[in-house]
Amino acid sequence: MNANVARLSWFLWIVCAFHILVGLSLNVDLGLREWVGSSLYNARVDWSDGQFAYIMKPLGAFMIALGVMAAMAARNPLGNRSIIIGFAILFTMRGLQRLLYMNEIESVFAIPASRSMVQMVVMLALALGLVLLLRAASAGGSRPLTAT
Repeated sequence: MNANVARLSWFLWIVCAFHILVGLSLNVDLGLREWVGSSLYNARVDWSDGQFAYIMKPLGAFMIALGVMAAMAARNPLGNRSIIIGFAILFTMRGLQRLLYMNEIESVFAIPASRSMVQMVVMLALALGLVLLLRAASAGGSRPLTAT
């Protein structure tokens, strides 16, 4: 495995771990869902609202499925380009949503516009990172990973 493929694989393992941990926190009562909402997203929500608490469960299942897909891509990045491109598209869309729905996000979840802008930049950076790593890994052919 060349160095760029290895970097891409590690990036995808991080994406995998994040999505599975967040997905589990939304589906299994580990006492983490409030932490995820407040610490990771800086959102103020009413977890005692049964409808809101329930709607987070399908979102959690979606996150777990994304984590599994990221694991599949991490095991063989060049053989799973479409999954990686899918994640780049997802991260781009999530970043743009932060911008397009900034006022709604602020009014519904009390997330300041400045935080939404930071989250937008992070999402777009993740997308760009995936695209650049995939390009570098694809261009690298099968050169062996060597110590420098």
